Formats: sequence, C-alpha cells, structure tokens
Amino acid sequence: MVKLSRRELSYLLSVKKYNDEGKPAKLSWISKDLNVSVASAYEEISHLESKGFLKKSDKGIFITDNGKRAIDSLLRAHRVIETFLVKIGLSPDQACNYTKQFDYSVPDEVIERIYEYLGKPEKCPHGENIPY
Repeated sequence: MVKLSRRELSYLLSVKKYNDEGKPAKLSWISKDLNVSVASAYEEISHLESKGFLKKSDKGIFITDNGKRAIDSLLRAHRVIETFLVKIGLSPDQACNYTKQFDYSVPDEVIERIYEYLGKPEKCPHGENIPY
C-alpha cells in the first residue's frame, strides 16, 4: 500500500464522511472541513484523483476502494500504536496525541509485528475496532 501524508488522509476522511452519509462530497464542504481555500482543496482533490484514491463526477466527489483501503491502513496503524503506547504506561489520550504525530509513516510490516506482539487485539484503548 502506498503511504499517504497526514494531509492527504485528512482529505480522504472528509470525502468519506459525506459519502458514508449517502452524499457526494462537495468541494466547498471539504475546504470548510479542512480550513483551506477552495483552490487548495481542488488542487489536492485532483492530486488524489490522479493517484486513484478519489473520483470526481458532475455529482460530486467520491472515495474509491483504494481510498478506503488507505484510510483503513491509517486507522489500523493508529490504533495498534496507540494500544502499544497505553500498554507501556501512557493514558489513552496521551497515546492518541503522540500517535497522530507519526502513525502515517510507520511501515505496515512494523505495524503487523506490534499487532502480533500485543496478541492481536480487536479494539484500541478507546474501544474502536482495529481494521484488518
């Protein structure tokens, strides 16, 4: 899986939020969600479409299956690392805040080894499912 930046993933999450509500995402909604200009949002949406993570149409913006897999990969990394940090003594909120700083850059192989080391937990310290 191609690793994405935190910024790219925030765009995917914004689009997915609207798609999950049964609506195509609109450029103006995404720019408002991410507190960026419409022009900046358009540029990043086009970039993500060229990578195959989003699809634009006359109706709006949709996340692709590749985009959903990228989100699941980030959520998995975040929740596994967060679980590990709690296991070594941090509070769930501390672990979450630290994890956000680097979860997107940890290789999948490392995430998998941490996951196995932890005994393959199903949920993170906040009770959220760990995607597989």
